[in-house]
Amino acid sequence: MSAARQHLRQRGLTLVELMVGLAVGLIVSLAAAALYLGTRESSRATQSTSDVNETAKLALDSIGREIQRAGFYPAQYPISNDADKAAALPTFFNSKKPGTAAFDNGLYGCEGGVIKVTDFTCSSPDSTKADSIVVNYFAAQEFGGSASLGNANDCNRKPVSADADNATRVAAVPSLPLYVSSRFSLQPTSFTTVDGGRTVTVTTKSLSCHGNGNEAGAWEQQFTGIEDMVITYGMYSTGGSLNPDVWVRASSVDGKGVVAGQSPWRRIVAVKICIVARSLQNARTEEKVGSERTYTDCRGNTVKPTDNYIWKRFERIYAVRNNLP
Repeated sequence: MSAARQHLRQRGLTLVELMVGLAVGLIVSLAAAALYLGTRESSRATQSTSDVNETAKLALDSIGREIQRAGFYPAQYPISNDADKAAALPTFFNSKKPGTAAFDNGLYGCEGGVIKVTDFTCSSPDSTKADSIVVNYFAAQEFGGSASLGNANDCNRKPVSADADNATRVAAVPSLPLYVSSRFSLQPTSFTTVDGGRTVTVTTKSLSCHGNGNEAGAWEQQFTGIEDMVITYGMYSTGGSLNPDVWVRASSVDGKGVVAGQSPWRRIVAVKICIVARSLQNARTEEKVGSERTYTDCRGNTVKPTDNYIWKRFERIYAVRNNLP
């Protein structure tokens, strides 16, 4: 074999071939990276949407369980306690804070404001703020007044036997059902988290509860990422039907007057809860300009988010079964 031919066989890549190979490799790498990033963002958006749905469902379940108990008095108590039952529903609520509307009935609400747990009056109404609600009822001491199980606990699972107003009921022989009062509102929430590799501060709101198991305590957060809550009350307007033929916000309930001996708050037979939940991290995928995703909030407004959070509205109606006369 000649030296020239051996030299040709041992020749390496030319500069052009090397550049072409690098270019092809770079294109493949960029395509793989883009596919990975797109898949990751889609997975993140899917997970955040699932989290929003789950949070909203649990929040509505939590407040709905209490609303459906409004005005309840256990039926298993003996006939001898009928006098207590007759007196309890109309008067016991009011005895807690004399002259305070929040304890006159099984349900009471504040429109565009928080129920103040210092004096149980509504804060100044603001049409841009969330509503709040108070739910009152009586529960049996089936596991003892201070048990962590059973119904004799407020929305924070605190035994309501700790409420001084229940002292005589705990000691009564035979025993009497205990008074339960749970109040729901949205409270501001702020925390730090890692988002996209960066430590960021998230500012949002949480569905929170204050119960008579700890009257001196603060609001306790239950579900984070609930940005708005609008509550509408279904009432019957005549004595001939118990169907909710009038739907109003809290500030309009008192204006509906007394019908068939029933004051306005006692004529509420259904409650509609609307909440807006949002994700706790930036998860909304990039959208085409001019075709951005929107949602309808609880006040009927069409909203186009200016951030990358996922926003969704949820609504549910609950029957107030125990408030029927």
